[in-house]
Amino acid sequence: MAVLVVRGPIFHSTGDENAFFGWVRKIGAVQRVNGRGRDLEIHLRPGKVSVDELRELRSAFYRYGMDTSDLEALGKDG
Repeated sequence: MAVLVVRGPIFHSTGDENAFFGWVRKIGAVQRVNGRGRDLEIHLRPGKVSVDELRELRSAFYRYGMDTSDLEALGKDG
């Protein structure tokens, strides 16, 4: 299982935080996601992340102002 550690977003309310975590947890490639201080640990299921799953992760990251550069490697074979 791969673990992606990224700088998390700043949430503006409890509902905002719940919406983000709910969205990310619904993505099939994500087994679990945990906050660790200002960072997020996103545990991915084994295997390649699909194009649709990667699009959802990018969308969530973009919507919450997070850096998407760490996601680029997920879309590559290897």
